[in-house]
Amino acid sequence: MKRALIVGLAVLAVASCVLASRVLAAEEEKVTVTGTVAVSKDDDGNITAVSVKKEDTVTKIVLDENGKKLAKLAGKKAEVKGTWAGEGDAKMLKVESFKAVEEKKEE
Repeated sequence: MKRALIVGLAVLAVASCVLASRVLAAEEEKVTVTGTVAVSKDDDGNITAVSVKKEDTVTKIVLDENGKKLAKLAGKKAEVKGTWAGEGDAKMLKVESFKAVEEKKEE
């Protein structure tokens, strides 16, 4: 009886580790977002928020060193690569790299 309980607990522990690693791997999934960079500032001109907007979709950006560098492209189109941080409404894109993207000119 004890042996069956120990084996059962060991199987449960291994299954939990496998599931946790898959959840963490999903969180580290690389994503690419392309859109117009929007920046919010306070009354003193300090950056308070950065986002990338494309049509009705707004992607919030983590305001770290790379997020602040991205803010220099305010009002311009950019391709942003990174990983998700946070969950639910607090989910934000942690920027790993970005580049300005040329707007396609209509002929």
